[in-house]
Amino acid sequence: MRLPLLVANAGLCAGVIFSAIPAYGAARSNSVFLSVTAHGGTTLKAVFMQCPSSTEGHPYGEAACAAIDAVDGDLDRLPSRPRRGCAEKGSVTATMDGVWQNRSIGWQKTFPNVCELYAQTGTIFRF
Repeated sequence: MRLPLLVANAGLCAGVIFSAIPAYGAARSNSVFLSVTAHGGTTLKAVFMQCPSSTEGHPYGEAACAAIDAVDGDLDRLPSRPRRGCAEKGSVTATMDGVWQNRSIGWQKTFPNVCELYAQTGTIFRF
């Protein structure tokens, strides 16, 4: 009779302990791989960021993480910015893949030139 009671108490204690873990373990994973490729598929530049802790490969890492966070990983929701004239020629494709708030995200868009890319994405692809 004592063994079932002991097992029941152990189960109850484990349930109480493990119910507290999700609150602590709810830290959200935010890591993205960003790349810019030229027309034809040549990679011009690429960087991996884990926000907010590991942004050393990106000169504007903190700002880029904040911008991605502001739109919850959906770069189509970025506010449009006015663009200035640009002497750069050649289309570029920007790609973002990763995990944001524990869900897979992916985004890709082609821009007429790098100036338009920067105007539409702010600091995110300025690395």
